[in-house]
Amino acid sequence: MMDLIDRRLLASLQRDNLQTAERLAEQVHLSPSAIARRLRALRASGAIAADVSVLSESVLGGLLTAVVHVQLERHIPHETAGLRRRLAVSPAVQLYFDIAGPFDVLLVVVVHDMDEYNAFTAEFLETEPVRRFETAMVKKRHKATLAAPID
Repeated sequence: MMDLIDRRLLASLQRDNLQTAERLAEQVHLSPSAIARRLRALRASGAIAADVSVLSESVLGGLLTAVVHVQLERHIPHETAGLRRRLAVSPAVQLYFDIAGPFDVLLVVVVHDMDEYNAFTAEFLETEPVRRFETAMVKKRHKATLAAPID
C-alpha cells in the first residue's frame, strides 16, 4: 500500500527520474537509504512500470506522428484479439487506448515518413475487424509526457 511519502516520491520521479537518492531525500524528507529502499519496493511492486527517456524533437529528426481514431466493425473479443495483440507490440504504436464514443480505439503512431504510415495502415487498419479509421497528422509537439497527477 502506498503512503503519502511514496506518492510524493513518485510525483518527483515523474518530473525527473534521474535524480539522486540524496536529491529525492531532500524533497520528501527521508534519508537517502530509505529512498533507495522505497524505490526498490516500488519497482518490485510494479508501481514504477518503466524508467524511460523522452527524446527531443531535434534527435527524432522529422518523424511523423499520427493520431488515429479507429472504429471496429464488431466488438466480438475473439475477432478483435489478433488486431489488438499486433497493435500492442508494433514499434510504430506509441500509445494505444480503448475509448468510448463513436470510435473504439485511439492510437498515436510514429513513423519515418508517409510511405511507412501507408504501410502501417495497410497492415493494421485496412483489414478486418476495422470498419474505418481517421487520421490527424501532428504538426508540432508542444508537450510529451506520461506523468499523471498522483498527489
